[in-house]
Amino acid sequence: METYERRNHKQGKMICIIVMVVSFLLTALFVYFYIDELSKRPLIDYPQYLLSTKEWTNENVTIQVVNNPEKVSAYSFDGGKNFQSSPNYVVPENGRFIIVLKDKNGRLSKTLPVNITNIDKIAPQINFENPTTVQLNNTNFSLRSGVVVTEDGSGINNNYVVVPDKIDTTKEGTYEVTYTAYDNVGNHTEKKRTIIVKDVIGRTYYRYRTSTTETYQCEPYNCNCVESNEIATKRSCGTGYVFEAPNKCCQTCYKTCKKVTWSEWSQWSQKKVTPNSTTEVETKVE
Repeated sequence: METYERRNHKQGKMICIIVMVVSFLLTALFVYFYIDELSKRPLIDYPQYLLSTKEWTNENVTIQVVNNPEKVSAYSFDGGKNFQSSPNYVVPENGRFIIVLKDKNGRLSKTLPVNITNIDKIAPQINFENPTTVQLNNTNFSLRSGVVVTEDGSGINNNYVVVPDKIDTTKEGTYEVTYTAYDNVGNHTEKKRTIIVKDVIGRTYYRYRTSTTETYQCEPYNCNCVESNEIATKRSCGTGYVFEAPNKCCQTCYKTCKKVTWSEWSQWSQKKVTPNSTTEVETKVE
């Protein structure tokens, strides 16, 4: 018969074998699920990009994705609705674009919004009374009198150009003057003005119309951004903030746009009206 010590030795050996087998199986299961989980993750976390310019421009702006192209199979700039093979996307006008990448395994990265607000393709506006009647021998008349130039975008570049820069008000006649205004990115407007120099006989009548400007919020863009390595670790933003990059949280702000509406023309009247930024005037002599 086996001794007590021998039986205990066999039992201990069996327990060790069972523990080793169970440990091996658990380790194998862990490795299997870990590898399976890794295989499901996209090769790209967040898109990375560059802009052809961040300054005011009257040309298209190009968004260039700079992630490793060996990991990317397709690029989308509308949140995944449409994909293309090129990492470059040409933007013709201001707007909000959402980048998402598809990796070589067909999995999608996280989305990244990009707001383009620096494109100005709209030329300045020039307003004046046209035609303009000038009393003969009125040597104090200036071709810049009553001229209003407005710009909604990059701003007006210095002053406007007038050709010719003066007329001879001592001689009756009809003069054509050209006004040209530029903004800071090179957009320009050219407008011709007819000026009649004469000894005014009869009465001068005026009519006018006025404009009203309404402002409204448009073109959302990210603002008040906060960068922190803690954000990159948690991958979450506080209330009112959205992701701009793995370590950046931003709020959404809006650009202020303007809408100009003109009234109907007034009745003709002898009461003189002077044009300004909100009033357009026409004259006639009878």
